[in-house]
Amino acid sequence: MELIDYPNYNEKLFVQTLSNGLTVYLQPKAGFNKTTAVLGVNYGSIDSQFMLNGEKVVQPAGIAHFLEHKMFDKKDYDVFELFNKTGARSNAFTSFTKTNYLFSTAESVKENLDILLDFVQIPYFTQAKVQREKGIIDQEINMYQNDPDNQAYFKTIASLYPNSVLANDIAGDIQTVDKITLEDVELAYRTFYRPENMSLFITGKLDPSEVMNWIEDNQRRKSTPAPISLQRRLTLPEASKETVLHTKMDVSRPKITLGLRGSDQVPTGRDGLKYEIAISVMFDLFLSENSVEYDKLYHDEIIDDTFSWEFENERGFHFAVINGDTDKPLELINRLKQIIADIPTKIGHLQTEFQLQKNELFGNYIEMMDSEEAISGQFDGFIGEPVTIYDEVEILKSLTLEDVFEAAHSFLDQATVQEVMIQNSDQPKG
Repeated sequence: MELIDYPNYNEKLFVQTLSNGLTVYLQPKAGFNKTTAVLGVNYGSIDSQFMLNGEKVVQPAGIAHFLEHKMFDKKDYDVFELFNKTGARSNAFTSFTKTNYLFSTAESVKENLDILLDFVQIPYFTQAKVQREKGIIDQEINMYQNDPDNQAYFKTIASLYPNSVLANDIAGDIQTVDKITLEDVELAYRTFYRPENMSLFITGKLDPSEVMNWIEDNQRRKSTPAPISLQRRLTLPEASKETVLHTKMDVSRPKITLGLRGSDQVPTGRDGLKYEIAISVMFDLFLSENSVEYDKLYHDEIIDDTFSWEFENERGFHFAVINGDTDKPLELINRLKQIIADIPTKIGHLQTEFQLQKNELFGNYIEMMDSEEAISGQFDGFIGEPVTIYDEVEILKSLTLEDVFEAAHSFLDQATVQEVMIQNSDQPKG
């Protein structure tokens, strides 16, 4: 096993790529009583179009999420039942670019690890089960469609990336889910659920040599799939000019969302992570509760504690979303646009605020280091080199205000802005 040492934090990461291509990352945590494992698949909602062995494949929107659901449904049992019997907590989720399966337990680690690897790597699909799953997914989609926050988020992304796979909800819609066939599910599984397209990260109470032996024994019991030629296809047409999308839903107060689509070239690997952290610090300097701008918006009664922002830097795209409930939607949108426009000229004068923000973020990271769930949540094994929470802290420690200034200009100078407003039909537009 390769050893990656983090002497500043007295932590070690053991890494080994098995003969079948699965890369395993083990991080023992002294004094911890629980163990958390995440089996990640480098496959998400944007991967519905690809070239497989020279042939173009287009699959229905929502198939990655559909497949995640199907993995738990076996011939005569549900996988959650197996985890429940061992006392483990289990879950799964699909994002734009990844599907993760995970468990957390204080006992029976080997048994739970076998359950995790076996249910993901030994599929069971039938026509009847695919049809049955459609009804379950339809209920989930209807729930999302009745959730104003969910609708605001995905409508904003659809406005930023019109006529693309990103314009679809991760779960798809009822029409696209209805088109999914057994053959679609089997093809998606064979294409993406391959050991070389997966990573296994385990942290907490564990002995690296013992756990690696368990994993190797498990993988030897499985056949290695034949090689394939895969090229992912992500086509993102030019963003449209700024538009305003008004949507009517049953909400007590208007909701606004401002989206910014990045068009600059983001570096890969750790340089990409540095860019992501720099942009996050930029938004914190102007939109966090510690900022002057936030304080003004709050005391002018334009925002409340529903106000938030997030920045997504994913494989092939990056964007920011700012949202909140407000009684003054138009004023909030105009104020936010002015704040964003002022960032490039103001940010260079915030050295004191920058250092305070770094200190706060550093404290947040230190707190997360005491949680195996947080440690596993921060891990990324699909950017060409493993990135842990300790790598993020080192990047943050070395980050300068000049780094943030450069990232802010790179992102904001070329960003496309879109806005979404959700309100009742009888609510004034503010």
